[in-house]
Amino acid sequence: MRCLDLGCGGGEVTFEIARLVGAAGHVTGVDMDEVKLSLGRAAAEEQGLANVEFRVGNVDDWDEPATYDFVYCRFLLQHLSRPVDLLRRMWAAVAPGGVIAVEDADFDGLFCHPPNDGFDLYARLYPRVLERRGGDAASGRKLYRHFLEAGIPDPNLRLVQRADAVGEAKTLSLSTLQATAEAIVEEGLASGDEVNAALADLAAFTADPGTVVGDPRVFQLWRSRAAS
Repeated sequence: MRCLDLGCGGGEVTFEIARLVGAAGHVTGVDMDEVKLSLGRAAAEEQGLANVEFRVGNVDDWDEPATYDFVYCRFLLQHLSRPVDLLRRMWAAVAPGGVIAVEDADFDGLFCHPPNDGFDLYARLYPRVLERRGGDAASGRKLYRHFLEAGIPDPNLRLVQRADAVGEAKTLSLSTLQATAEAIVEEGLASGDEVNAALADLAAFTADPGTVVGDPRVFQLWRSRAAS
């Protein structure tokens, strides 16, 4: 299988796809962050994955009709101002008999227990900074309609959500706030001191095994193209 992972970052999902398709298959990861791609290339070499290729590129400029058996993106559309345009090109890139699969989040589903001020700042300001930068924190719930608008008929739909009391997955909210802290300050949504205080509060909260953190709701959609 010829596979594509758009907005692949450092390649964690790319590697999973590569293992699934095996040595006879091939996976291309595309991302605009050359630093992350360099880390991905090094990790692929360390893991002995010779069937992986990373390319730098902007998804707004990407277009490869009828090229892949599997076209995928995860948590990418929420950052785009024209998600339907990309979905239309993703569907066009699916060769006969191939599949498109997309995952994206709905941040209205965020929760934690007990309440935490650092988590509250994250839950309030991440959607706002995303909107200021042209994205949509409610992208997940809109995916089904976006598929139809892109000309992808009758997509399959599934909703998943996880919550964690311990483990690395529990720190997703913390790492997301860390990654967007500069943007939050640049957009004037909070001061640097406020963000730093929230980070410290959230770090202590996620380290506490007596707390629970819920991820955003994740919508998963996929559709196969008829074989020729």
